[in-house]
Parts: sequence; structure tokens; C-alpha cells
Amino acid sequence: MPTDQELLRAAERLHAHLLKRHYSQGRVSGPDAGVRFNLRLWRFLKSALGFVRWNDDFVFLQSQGYWILSNWMLFDAKGESRYRDLALESTQATLALQQPEGFWHYPLPERRNLVATVEGNWGTIGLLATHAREPRREFLQGAIRWYDYVAGKIGFQAHASGKAINYFDKPRGKIPNNSVEAIWLFLRLWKATDEARFLEHVDGMLDFLASTQLPSGELPYIVDGPFEKGRTHYLCYQYNAFQFLKLAWANALRPDARIQRILPPLARFLAKGVAKSGASAADCSHEKPELDYFTAVLAAAMREAEAMGVLPARELSERCYTRLMQRQRPDGSFAYSTGDYGFLHDGRSYPRPQVMTLFHLLYAIDGKKIAVDGQ
Repeated sequence: MPTDQELLRAAERLHAHLLKRHYSQGRVSGPDAGVRFNLRLWRFLKSALGFVRWNDDFVFLQSQGYWILSNWMLFDAKGESRYRDLALESTQATLALQQPEGFWHYPLPERRNLVATVEGNWGTIGLLATHAREPRREFLQGAIRWYDYVAGKIGFQAHASGKAINYFDKPRGKIPNNSVEAIWLFLRLWKATDEARFLEHVDGMLDFLASTQLPSGELPYIVDGPFEKGRTHYLCYQYNAFQFLKLAWANALRPDARIQRILPPLARFLAKGVAKSGASAADCSHEKPELDYFTAVLAAAMREAEAMGVLPARELSERCYTRLMQRQRPDGSFAYSTGDYGFLHDGRSYPRPQVMTLFHLLYAIDGKKIAVDGQ
């Protein structure tokens, strides 16, 4: 297992790359693997023709949120005021991007007409993390505006047991990942304000999750509903590792028997995704392509499973973190993917997965406290 100091140095190198390459005036921006044709093919041409200026930089609120948390974690670890300054500047930039109604625009042109729950959630997580350190009325007000929008305008779909939060402001399938994230966020708001209204939808979403977990322990990608057919598997270990961590954080905020029943079988499912090399398998059926941010979140999830006592997973976490350190490039960055379709790779510097990787490198040192209470 890399030592805490080795992990911290790797995180500092990655942070320096992101700061130099992708950061300006509080915003983390850059290209993204995207969706549809770009994800499946076009990005490989862009990667091969790296000398071309593609003019495809985007600001994701998911990047902003992970970046803000990571800077506070680095401030804790190093005590250097520059990390605090970056967290504050990025939080102010995030708030400036929020629309008066409380939402944030989705950055990709293919979905610019939609409001995404995940984007608003992560913008809000950034606001709450900084508010916990530097209490400012405008940060908390921005977080509450998003809650009112997502609960009142994006809304929920009823399920046989409980309810699922919608993915966009135009309903599609019932996606457990979104409900997991919303539970964690709503509990963070409850903790920040001590207002019971932020608990209103939590139990319904927990009932939904508890009723949909598969015998394997996996939480399915899409649960069948009136707007979209069900789909069991999609990036199985990546999606479920993110969900494991957020459920662990939710349980730390407000212990719940349903979460405590979900986590052990979910951890056992995730353990199957750790390859001999330490890399995360791409999905339930394929080991390749290898994506480093998949490995990073799986490493953190296995570490949390060990810490919680739900699975003896220390060796698995160590294997993942070791693999991740081996894959870091000389400039501190990580490529996006290797082994696509057996022979392709995408070496462009994408800020969103790399900021996630930064967070999960730091999580191995002492990350849970900021995910739970911001301090």
C-alpha cells in the first residue's frame, strides 16, 4: 500500500496539473468524454490529433464539487492557505453559475435543454462544504434554492416500494444512483440547517433502494418504469463503488438499518471487480478498457468497506491504490482510458474524471470527515 505521504504527493502532482491545465477564475474546465457518438468513437480521433484545438471545453458542476472538497482536504493535510483560497474562489464561481430559480445548466450541447439532478447535487455539495468551513449566508441560500428546485420541479417517480428521484427535469428511467446521491445531499442539508423538511423524501428513496438491490448485491443501473425500460448493468463496479461510498456517508450522518443491510452484499459485489493487476474491471462482463478513475473510486470504496467492518478488503484497496499510482503520468495527470476495443486509447486530459481521482487519492488519507460534515 502506498504510504499517506506517497498518496499525498501523488495528489499534489495531480492537483498541480489540474491547476495549470484546467483551472481559471474559480472554474475547472476542459474536454469531456461526453455521450453518444463522442463517447463511442469521436474522442479517439481527438486524442490522436492532440495538436488540434477542438474548442470542446466544458464546466461541470460535478468537477466543481469534487474540486472544492479536494482543496479543503489538501488544506487540512498541508495547512497552506492557497488551498483554502482556491476552495473559496471555486465556491463563489459555482454560486455565480447558479440560475435564479436554483438550478445549473447542463454543459454538454446534446443535453443543454435539460437540468440534471447530478449537476445540481454536486454544485450544492460544493456550497455546503465551504459553508461548513467558512459560514456564509449566500452559500447556504444557494444550497437551499437547489433543494427547493429539485424537490419541487424535478421531482420523483413512485415505485412499488418508495420513490426514485428523477434524473432530469424531464422524467426518464428510475436510476438508483441518483437517489443514493440525493439521500446523501439531503442529509447534508439537514445536518447543516437542523431543519426536518430536508428529511421528507429520504425514507422513500431508501425504501426504493432496498427493494431494488439484486441478489448479487449490485444496485441495478435502471429500474423499469413508465418512461424507460430497465437495464441491469452499466459500468457495474464504477457506479456501485460511488454508491457504496455515498451510502456509507449517509449512514454516518443518520444511521439506518436499510443502508446497513445494503452495504455488506454491495461490498462483496464490488470485490469481484478488482482485477489481479489492481485495476477495476470495466463492467460486469469485461475487464478492459482500463479507466483510472474507476480504479480510484473502487480503491476508496474497498478502503471504506474495511474501515466499516462490512468486508475484509484492505488487500483489495491496497492493490487498487498501488495500480493507480503506477498509472500516473510524469506531469501528474492520468489518461482517460486504455484498451478500448482492444487496441485504442484516449490519452486526453479530462478534468472531470481526474478531479474525482484527486478526491479518491486524498480519501485514503482522511477523507470521510469532509463527506459527512464538511470539517
